[in-house]
Amino acid sequence: MDNYLDELDDLLLNQFDEGMLLSELDGFLTGIIVSPDMVPPSVWLKQVWGSETPKFDAPENLQRFFDLVMRHHNEILASLDEPDGFAPILEVDTRSNETLWELWIEGFSKAMKLASRGWNRIRASDDEGPKAAIAGITELAAFADGRHELTEEEEDRWDREAPDLIPIWVLMLHEWRLENDQNRPMSATGGKVGRNDPCPCGSGKKYKKCCGLN
Repeated sequence: MDNYLDELDDLLLNQFDEGMLLSELDGFLTGIIVSPDMVPPSVWLKQVWGSETPKFDAPENLQRFFDLVMRHHNEILASLDEPDGFAPILEVDTRSNETLWELWIEGFSKAMKLASRGWNRIRASDDEGPKAAIAGITELAAFADGRHELTEEEEDRWDREAPDLIPIWVLMLHEWRLENDQNRPMSATGGKVGRNDPCPCGSGKKYKKCCGLN
């Protein structure tokens, strides 16, 4: 794991009680990137830490967290344009050596809920590949969150196939987005949060009156 991911993983584990873990964040950011409709950071960032208001010891610590998340967002985006470059961050059960895809899928599913109209455009299109990708991800998400029970045979099949199918599905959805929204910005810029900018925590307040208070 890259050094910046180690730091991001540590912040996610220790800074928030209800926030995402790294695999879930990776799936979430991937879903934001390939979403047919653009979702701005001011909308999606607060999903990262759940229902709680983030508390950082100093404003620069919030800025560092924001920078790390944006860096990972852009790393994922860059990997999608490289041959065989995209690889989802999936946890591995060290006891059974089983690849755990559920957290990643839950993150991607959360991203889909932020822009449901765009995903419905794909469902209504004639593009069978992206439609099948959405159907597969939706089925896995229903299983991961307990809405749909699988037979033991189906569960074993998905455990074998999901880690290989997820990158294929993501690339299909990325290509659909590129073909249908060529004017969309290709990267998200982190940058320094100005004191009069909206706070990245998603509170709706200016940064100087929220996490930037001295």
